[in-house]
Amino acid sequence: MNILQYEALVKTLEYGTLSRAAEEMGYTQSGLSRMINGLEEQLNITLLERDRAGVRLTPEGEVVMPYIMDVLNAQKSLEEVVGQINGQQMGLIRIGTFNSASSQWLPGMIREFTEEHPDVRFELVHGTDEETSTLTESGRLDLTFTDYPTKYDLQEDFLLSDPIVCIFASDDPYAGRKSIKLEELKGLPYVALNEGVDDEITRILSVNKIELNARFVESDDHAVVAMVEQGLGTSLMSEMMLQGFKENVTQVPLNPPAYRKLGIACRDKDKLSLAASAFMEHVKRWVAARYPEERQVPLG
Repeated sequence: MNILQYEALVKTLEYGTLSRAAEEMGYTQSGLSRMINGLEEQLNITLLERDRAGVRLTPEGEVVMPYIMDVLNAQKSLEEVVGQINGQQMGLIRIGTFNSASSQWLPGMIREFTEEHPDVRFELVHGTDEETSTLTESGRLDLTFTDYPTKYDLQEDFLLSDPIVCIFASDDPYAGRKSIKLEELKGLPYVALNEGVDDEITRILSVNKIELNARFVESDDHAVVAMVEQGLGTSLMSEMMLQGFKENVTQVPLNPPAYRKLGIACRDKDKLSLAASAFMEHVKRWVAARYPEERQVPLG
């Protein structure tokens, strides 16, 4: 057994097919298949079920997978320690993320971090809160941005209370309002955003027993804002999602205020690689330096 076999297994599961994983890793499909078959023979366990839909872990594979991830993470930590002994700062950090964190936070966070740690590499994995949290639970991601508090078996630190606002086309009569109640949105056409970390908006609507007239459902925040700009409806988004938009839309605060609460999580802080642990602390400092103190506690 060797590290490459473990990495081949993990990549195959991530990409869902042998062909895609082989392409990403620079192997032939038959070569990658031989690596995984060899691992199965050495363990005397069938790890993968293969069919036309792709690949997935067998029940036996589910049992051993956390231990394989521990081996890979230990290998990363070993490489980092050796690098530090040799005067280097190195490592790979794998992060689960969603659209607004990728566009508004991570570029600045990574730029500043790599100024001090130039040899640290990053791999970003986009997905829903459930997808990235599950990957973090299994050890296939080091860190993930997530809802706070998380419902998954993760160790999490709070980052930010992100206000939810209603957006309108700038020539919409509602755009002149100082605030708006959720009840007032019931009769309006609504453009729903499924951004990945959207549980808080869903929860707010559910708690208030509000069912909106969702004419469109989009996973791209730019598309949602463009639809609102053209007068196709209104939408609920967070202030963070709207940073940097130049479209002709107006934000109207909710009354009473509501918030999307965000955190950063890992499986076990004590088992994080040195690079991932340093980046997690960097993320917390970066957010704290850019947002008012009153939003650095869970609100709403």
